[in-house]
Amino acid sequence: MYGRNRSEGWKHAKLSGHENEELVKELLDNDEKYTREFLQRINLDDKNLVETSIGGLHEHNVDSVCGRKTKSKTDLKLYFDDETFANVSIKKSLGGQVYFVRAKNFIDVFEAQFNKRIPENVCRAIFLFWAAAPDAVSIIERYADRTKVFDYDMQIRHKSLNADTLRCYDESLYHALLQWFKDNVYELTYLCFATGAVRDKDEWSDFVWYKNMLGENDVDAVFDIAEISKAASRASSDEVYYGASNGGTTIQLPFGFVQWHQKQLQFHHNYVKVRFLLGNK
Repeated sequence: MYGRNRSEGWKHAKLSGHENEELVKELLDNDEKYTREFLQRINLDDKNLVETSIGGLHEHNVDSVCGRKTKSKTDLKLYFDDETFANVSIKKSLGGQVYFVRAKNFIDVFEAQFNKRIPENVCRAIFLFWAAAPDAVSIIERYADRTKVFDYDMQIRHKSLNADTLRCYDESLYHALLQWFKDNVYELTYLCFATGAVRDKDEWSDFVWYKNMLGENDVDAVFDIAEISKAASRASSDEVYYGASNGGTTIQLPFGFVQWHQKQLQFHHNYVKVRFLLGNK
């Protein structure tokens, strides 16, 4: 994104992402040998592909579990002659945003998708860490280390506590938040890659495909999202921890990390981490 401001960068990423999806669709539609090999890689080589579709620039929003509209997690649909289908999320980059949500909506979506109640103390910690607590600034002013000027100013500006300040304010919340992420890493992985806030299971993604046809990288790897999620849940709890930068503004995860961005939880995927989870496939 050299030479572009943030807005221009996001616009370029969106447009190039859709261009990549179109090229992927053309590849599957026109290269029978490659398509058969691809279906074999996702254990669907007993199927006969009859149609592919992509959302493109004019994709329609779908129903959310919270009663609103949201974006589908599926970029590519594969339709087979036995009237079954498979959904694919395409990642043209090896790392980047995979789910982006405000704190309150994150809690609502998680609870609705998995029928699990997030404890009140964890909700409080989420609100403090991701700019949704009305008393965050007053807590920062009282408990943050003012000698670390950059870290202090960032917290005031973002209205979010970093891990160091959260620990000074209430160590039990510091530990509860991290432990909740450790205990729910399967759901968090599946939420980010497969479901998002989408209500209709027919719109959930089955596979994530790292495929860039724009010459930006040469990776061509496809993974079953359920298997990624299971592998993440089996990973060592040591792989879930507060990041070290700026007093701890991220939580590192087996598949990537989550950070503050524009007053929201911004989950990132990481191809190297995903590949490692699945035994370097």
